[in-house]
Amino acid sequence: MRELLGAEASIAERCVRCGFCNSVCPTSLVSSAYKPSRTSRGRIVLIQSAIEGNVNEVFDEGFAELMELCFGCNRCVKVCPAGIPIPDAVRRYWDAYHRAVGVRKNERLALRYDRYAALLSRLPRPVTGVLTSSLGRHVLERVSGISREAPLPSFDGGSLDERLRRLSLPRTTKRFAFFADTFYRYVRPSAALRLVELLSRHEISVSLPPQHDSGILLYEYGFYDRLRRVADLNVRSLVGRVNEGERVLTCSPAATLMLRSVYQKILNTRQAELVAENVVDVNELLLELAESGSLRPKVEEVSLHSSCLSQYLGLTEKIALALRASGVSVRELRTDCCGMGGMWGLFAKNRADAVELCSKLTRGLRGHLVTYSETCSLHIQSVYAGPVLLSFDVYN
Repeated sequence: MRELLGAEASIAERCVRCGFCNSVCPTSLVSSAYKPSRTSRGRIVLIQSAIEGNVNEVFDEGFAELMELCFGCNRCVKVCPAGIPIPDAVRRYWDAYHRAVGVRKNERLALRYDRYAALLSRLPRPVTGVLTSSLGRHVLERVSGISREAPLPSFDGGSLDERLRRLSLPRTTKRFAFFADTFYRYVRPSAALRLVELLSRHEISVSLPPQHDSGILLYEYGFYDRLRRVADLNVRSLVGRVNEGERVLTCSPAATLMLRSVYQKILNTRQAELVAENVVDVNELLLELAESGSLRPKVEEVSLHSSCLSQYLGLTEKIALALRASGVSVRELRTDCCGMGGMWGLFAKNRADAVELCSKLTRGLRGHLVTYSETCSLHIQSVYAGPVLLSFDVYN
């Protein structure tokens, strides 16, 4: 195990088992986490034991199920006195697992998410609607493990690439290379188009360079070899636009994390560094517009959900500042995890915990709730009775 984990083995060994991580880890705070092994500290202790040779079957299903309770929210990294990135150690475990055992059933969808999304975007709505029928949901649960009760997005139909080609927008001096990622390219291009039109009203235009999925699911499941290939393709495309004077605009915390941080770590190239230096998250751009007094909100009062990656990336404060600067009253800020964790909350074995976490988050809330994550938004809408808005959908 020491050899398989590489540098992450020495990182894991630094853990002094203080338990600070348990105080913020979403899956350590649910009722099912009554066993120490089901907590954040429990996972790093298990990895330590495996490194020391005290665990015989590190790749059996029981051990793997405990590792799977980490969905990479990165909350533990913020509070760990030793600065131990527990999610990185877990991802390295999965990398070792795949080399030794192979791909598990519930990971197949994650591996091909972008391909499936692109395919479904080209199919007529009656066909994609079969997925949300009771029969379709039953088959999906049997084949992929996704709960028949989990919220699945409806497809707009078509892609953002096609819609932008049909849209006649003026080219402006302030222009960004738009990295829309898979959800906004193929699942919900209408949301990305609303953002593009909002920016165009403020004399900001976008180009859509060739791009692949950001690779966030490959990252979370530890498919590092595939992730390097995807990252290299995206960096090669984006660095060309950066060299032409465009900065890179992202509209999801996952894409911001990957382009600004992860690609640099796994590629370690000057090109990846150059792309990272030129990434602008959409909330940073909206804050500039709000402070200039040019943004007009659709609603007067909201509650704000601070998603896990928004907190990790330091975006929550910028979202709140933009809302207030544009005249929106932020009634309440909720920092709890919604329980979605990318695809984690979709799977039947995790669904009860995901709903429990989301119910805690939304308890006592009323009115409009704003969040910055397409997956958080979908999940919260399945539990919360009020309207849920994406942070960039607040503005006219």
